[in-house]
Amino acid sequence: MHETLQQLPALLGVVIGVVTTFALTSIGERARWRRSQDVRWDTARLEAYVGYGNAVKRVVHVATCLAAARGLPHSSEPVPLEQGQLELAAATAERTARWESVLLLGRPDTIAAGRAWHQAVWRLEFYARGLLRDQDGWADALDDFERMREGFYRAARNDLGVGGEVLTTSWPPPWYERLSDEERASIAAATDPRR
Repeated sequence: MHETLQQLPALLGVVIGVVTTFALTSIGERARWRRSQDVRWDTARLEAYVGYGNAVKRVVHVATCLAAARGLPHSSEPVPLEQGQLELAAATAERTARWESVLLLGRPDTIAAGRAWHQAVWRLEFYARGLLRDQDGWADALDDFERMREGFYRAARNDLGVGGEVLTTSWPPPWYERLSDEERASIAAATDPRR
């Protein structure tokens, strides 16, 4: 019995060592699994956000081309109305499909910003379809679209842990200010939807 008591501290040391090793290994494996899942979902979110952003950009491109065809000022090339309507329907269907990935994978702030962005795009679509027509409202709709776009990208970057702020450019750019009146008139004529 006395020998057993002498061996008890060694036996307890072994048991404590085994339990400690098991606990630390479990904690390490769990942390590795979480990191692996985070990377996996971050990659999926990045793809969802990029796909959605590109789909919205396509809708806006087609909408501005249609709006230009309807006489609203924009630098986009006007398209024949029938062709534009078909392209707009296809682009809108793509945006809707891409939105589902954002809903599934996005964080609440990014989803809210995405909703605000595509609601701003709807307004541009209404102009493109001829349901809205006033030029002041068109300019406001373009400004609203840009603000909502910045909000979406700000939320998406925050969600993905991308540092820094979304940098935007404004019109006219500095080089435009250095153009002569004749050069500015040429650009205006080339981008005038009534030409």
